[in-house]
Amino acid sequence: MGILDLVVETFAMARSALLANRLRSILALLGIVIGVGTVIAMVALINGFQRSFQQSIQSFGNNTIYVRRIRPGVNFASGVPESLKTRRAFSIEDAHAILAQCPAVRAVSPFKFPMGGVKMSYLQKHTKPTFVYGTNEEYLLTHSYDLSRGRFFTQPEVQRNTNVVVLGKDTREALFGDASGLGRTIHLDGVPFTVIGEFEARGKFLGNNFDEVACIPYPLVDKYWRLPDTAPPWFLKKGELALDALATSPDQSEEAMRQISEVLRVRRHLPSNKLNDFVVFSDDAFLALYNTVTGGIFALMTLISSISLIVGGIGVMNIMLVAVTERTREIGVRKALGAPRRAILLQFLIEAILLTATGGLLGVLLGGGVSFAVRAASPLPTYVSAWSVVTALVFSALVGVFFGLYPAMRASRLDPVDSLRYE
Repeated sequence: MGILDLVVETFAMARSALLANRLRSILALLGIVIGVGTVIAMVALINGFQRSFQQSIQSFGNNTIYVRRIRPGVNFASGVPESLKTRRAFSIEDAHAILAQCPAVRAVSPFKFPMGGVKMSYLQKHTKPTFVYGTNEEYLLTHSYDLSRGRFFTQPEVQRNTNVVVLGKDTREALFGDASGLGRTIHLDGVPFTVIGEFEARGKFLGNNFDEVACIPYPLVDKYWRLPDTAPPWFLKKGELALDALATSPDQSEEAMRQISEVLRVRRHLPSNKLNDFVVFSDDAFLALYNTVTGGIFALMTLISSISLIVGGIGVMNIMLVAVTERTREIGVRKALGAPRRAILLQFLIEAILLTATGGLLGVLLGGGVSFAVRAASPLPTYVSAWSVVTALVFSALVGVFFGLYPAMRASRLDPVDSLRYE
């Protein structure tokens, strides 16, 4: 008998043996089903958030380059280090220098916002505290924003500190309902501003509503909203700005960041042996930060799921040892009729693999079902990737090999004479 014929015949025998003890087989693979289902559902949720986060970053930034004092994700749990407290922010002159001296940079826009939300009103209508930020006429370009109505403010309006404002979709609806509001005067913390435009809808992500915003010329932030003395050190003081830039093309982003760093080092008189007292990063930094956060969650969930798989594997080993004991006479008969050791070992090993692989397949269906239900019943994004399905099936089969090998070897080593005498 060839190897292929032996495998086919052994597979048929293993399937028949498992079907003959359906309840026991089902109980044995429950741990595998729960473990694999948990892994699939958890990976689907993390993948969904990652894809959604990446799409949101791309739509929000469009290869934006950020120039900041501190890199995102810095932990201030133990206090702000003095080295970070003393870091200087940037000025509009820095922005002009970057634009003039960096050939790979297409546009630069300042960015600044008051501490706390701003209450906005029109006639008898009021908004809840809203995120208001200041920038210049290049903001639409550096962040790939579009307008659904009206226009954006111009360079002369920024230079003259003109009280004009561009609203997000939800902010406009809160003040004007279905009307556009263009040309009307609203009040930001009591200060009159003229509405000149409305952003295209951006949507919500991770609790942030990108449509519940208002944008004004950046000098007005210092003019109308004084930073309190008790403000944390990472808030920008009067005259200080954060900067956003855009490279001439996406493949020039790395070169643009290098040029920006060189210009700022020269302007800050930093010697070659001293590190930057600022950071220049792209949208990838936010994705890396997200992956770092979710990586810990993924590792924890994987550990918990692995425990379920190990428990399931121990259950499979226990069932296989019972099966070996129950079928001792059968093993003796097969050996007496000339069955080699490898045939006996292969039979019980295939039973274990078939059992755990079936559990893995059912776990994939369970995890996929949970993922679909979560996506259908809540706003949480989920995505079942092909690699997670393949990994789950392969890993569950390996569990069968690991925990089924000992019972299979024990069965193959039984003495045929003693096996035939077994009652």
